[in-house]
Amino acid sequence: MAHRYIEHVRTLEEAVRFLSRAELVAIDTEFHRERSYFAKLALVQIAADDEVFLIDPLRVDLAPLAEVFESDAEAVFHAANQDLEILNRKVGTVPNKFFDTQIASGFLGYSTPSLGSLVEQFLGIELDKSDRLSDWLVRPLEENQLKYAAQDVLYLADLRDAIVDAVVNLDRLDWLVEELGDYISQDFSGMMEPNRAWQKIREIRGLKGRSKQVAIAVAAWRETRAIEEDRPPRFILADLAIATIAQNLPKRVSELKALRGVDSRSLLNGADIEIISVVAKALEAQGLSDEEMSMPDPIELPGGAAVFLNTWLTSRAKQLKIDANLLGSRSDIIELFGSVPQGRLSKGWRKLVVGDYVDRLMKGEIALALGANGEIEMVENSGEVIH
Repeated sequence: MAHRYIEHVRTLEEAVRFLSRAELVAIDTEFHRERSYFAKLALVQIAADDEVFLIDPLRVDLAPLAEVFESDAEAVFHAANQDLEILNRKVGTVPNKFFDTQIASGFLGYSTPSLGSLVEQFLGIELDKSDRLSDWLVRPLEENQLKYAAQDVLYLADLRDAIVDAVVNLDRLDWLVEELGDYISQDFSGMMEPNRAWQKIREIRGLKGRSKQVAIAVAAWRETRAIEEDRPPRFILADLAIATIAQNLPKRVSELKALRGVDSRSLLNGADIEIISVVAKALEAQGLSDEEMSMPDPIELPGGAAVFLNTWLTSRAKQLKIDANLLGSRSDIIELFGSVPQGRLSKGWRKLVVGDYVDRLMKGEIALALGANGEIEMVENSGEVIH
């Protein structure tokens, strides 16, 4: 398997000129993020027209790849979320034209499959995954690592074509195009909005009043500091520490140090004084709005309806032979009942295969029933099962 290792600006510019003229480019990355907020990019693999380029981001600035992303070339990934986040930061943009083999396979009933499993299923080729856990930041990279990295893009174009053919056979190409368009229009900054960071912390969701206000402020401080220092939030301050700070409202550093879950290492370099200041300002501040103080969501559906509908949603996915996670979730059902205009089930292909039926259910035109196979079904008032 031939590949070109790119570690100089001149050869990168040559590669960009070649790739910008291609109809399709297959892209993957190797990275680490165990000890950082943002992923540490170690290698970018791009294949087009039987050429494979392995670009070393530790040696060259990746900004020139923007020309490829802004060209007419369709960029093909597998499980692209983290790749897009990383490339957006390093290149400054994401591809105009986008395809993801993992997303596309969901329309065929596959649930978050690995690249290796899809390549074997559709192309009959077994990928070597022995170097999956390599340290990709060490230089020089060994030849076996380069071969491993190259194979991750070598078969993506053929895999894409095979999956598209299968999707077309099921008359779901419009669904796939819509889904890919929605996906690539997301925010790929990789940063959590600090004022929303508290929503990830289970221990503080039930807090109220001043404690809730302090928890939100300390979580926001932690998120901001994590971004600035490029460290995981848990390395800055533990979730348990935020909860105990919010419950005890310390006014002095000595009180802060005595709290359960507050590691002394989290209080170094002036962090102790900053936290006390954040607590004090949160207590002095005017109360936060209801929107800032509440989690999105909490429409309660009558009589366990959410459970029944979620069970039906799983059955519906099985009936359609589509990935249940791709089709929808309990929170999507709740959004639909709450008439959330941007809810996934209230628009596009999901509205066609799920949302419209739930709407009819709410109007009393159809009903839920337990089928002979033990699965929840939707039935017409006449008793006819809806397929």
